[in-house]
Amino acid sequence: MHTEESLREIAKMSAAERWIVAKEKLSNTSNRGAVSALLNHLPVHENTRWLIFQPQLANQVATSSAAHAFRSLQISNLHYELIRICTFWDPVDLDSYSIPTIVALADDPSVSLCVYEDHFSRWPNEPVWAKEQGNKARRRLRNSIRDAKKVENSDVLRSARNYRDKLAHLLEQTRAEKKETIPPPKYGDERKLLEKTISAVNRLYLSLNGVNFDWKGAKKMHRRNADSFWKGVSIEVLR
Repeated sequence: MHTEESLREIAKMSAAERWIVAKEKLSNTSNRGAVSALLNHLPVHENTRWLIFQPQLANQVATSSAAHAFRSLQISNLHYELIRICTFWDPVDLDSYSIPTIVALADDPSVSLCVYEDHFSRWPNEPVWAKEQGNKARRRLRNSIRDAKKVENSDVLRSARNYRDKLAHLLEQTRAEKKETIPPPKYGDERKLLEKTISAVNRLYLSLNGVNFDWKGAKKMHRRNADSFWKGVSIEVLR
């Protein structure tokens, strides 16, 4: 669904509908949504870290005919990670669960009131505490929307997105490049974007769904898995 059409449909929704849809786009009973997609992205990032930034594998290939194939593997994995991380920041589309879509649904005072009432209702016997938690949830939602918009308009995302568009569509020049010069992304930008994406998703998840997630533990687990595999890989180059 195009952005303008999606925004028109969002405008027709009640506050409760917007809140429910935003929550479902973060995570639903089928374990689909931005949270699950981001968890599935973590192993990709760890593989990129090993292929690109760790010397152990590259040192085993060294200068050889095989180095061409290894370099292709490195670049393919890095490109895939860039393409995938950019999808979390694709424009508003009610058929997707991108962060801008979730923000468009949640960015309304009436939705903020739904969030307040939801958190308030969790403490029926402690009205003072309940009010404090409700206000805290509203502030967190407001700040998470503000920070997500900053990322959406950041130079690092603009460079990555422009590069993604050229990769995905075989473009010599993107529409954005016809207006201004856009530098290519730098090594390490994929990590910066991942951290910003995790922060945005987690804060929206905590505000809208009232649920936190152990992202630190998840990253630790996927790093351990990647280390267990790649540290045991031995490459024999046929020169």
